[in-house]
Amino acid sequence: MIAVSYEPKPGGLGAVINGVDLAQPLDEKTISDIKQIFWEFHLIIFKNQKITPGQQIRFGKYFGPVVKHPYIKGLEGYPEIMVVEKKETDKHNFAGAWHTDTSYQEVPALASALYARQIPPSTLGNTLFCNLVAAYEALSRPLQEFLMRLSAIHSFTGRSMTGREQDLGYGQLAKNKTEDIKVLQPVVRRHPMSLKYSLYVNPMFTESFPTLTSDESDLILDYLFQHSTKSEFIFRLCWEPNDLVMWDNLTTMHNPINDYDGYYRLMHRVVIAGAEKSGICL
Repeated sequence: MIAVSYEPKPGGLGAVINGVDLAQPLDEKTISDIKQIFWEFHLIIFKNQKITPGQQIRFGKYFGPVVKHPYIKGLEGYPEIMVVEKKETDKHNFAGAWHTDTSYQEVPALASALYARQIPPSTLGNTLFCNLVAAYEALSRPLQEFLMRLSAIHSFTGRSMTGREQDLGYGQLAKNKTEDIKVLQPVVRRHPMSLKYSLYVNPMFTESFPTLTSDESDLILDYLFQHSTKSEFIFRLCWEPNDLVMWDNLTTMHNPINDYDGYYRLMHRVVIAGAEKSGICL
């Protein structure tokens, strides 16, 4: 029985966890309850958390190893924390498109936890999340079976860097890299904890299906991206200062909205490593 108090969001995506102070170590029962809620709702929100970088890392480790970003230098003294920052003079935000974190790695990220240190007004800078479990379940059975047999190439640059060259972080990294990363990932995957099936493709990093033609790949990927981001699968997160939000990278995509030019935004992110290798390096 879950003792932790929580409030599910409509549509089965997202839940607010109440009465938990992440500045303090959590006991095993509380951790177990939070995990159950997380695997069920794919995204959990902790309001008004006053935590240090070390405490954020400690929370992430309840779910698994916290890992550094493979290409972006972390916070001074806390290399596991990636600083996600947009200054008042910046016109582009970091990773400002639908994506799943590090799907281009052989062992992709299990989860990410983002802490809002400084944000623009709450009507701006929201993040969209989509439920890839619900999106998969809404497909016809024949299409589900067809996708089950497919694998997709995920790469750091995806199908194209067009429109992302100025993206804070990814655009500059792509310019500096001498070679791309490419891995083969299943298009449909079964979650290791919830055992639910979900789509595992995203517009930023999924490139093609190697067993299909380029035109066929584009047609199917475009349909899956359009289908997955229908309004019935989306939760819009309106950030407030000191929110700590964790999402499941195996069952969701997210899209940070870049509508706050002239405002400063500072977030700290930790990533929890996946427990199993799913990708095949190409």
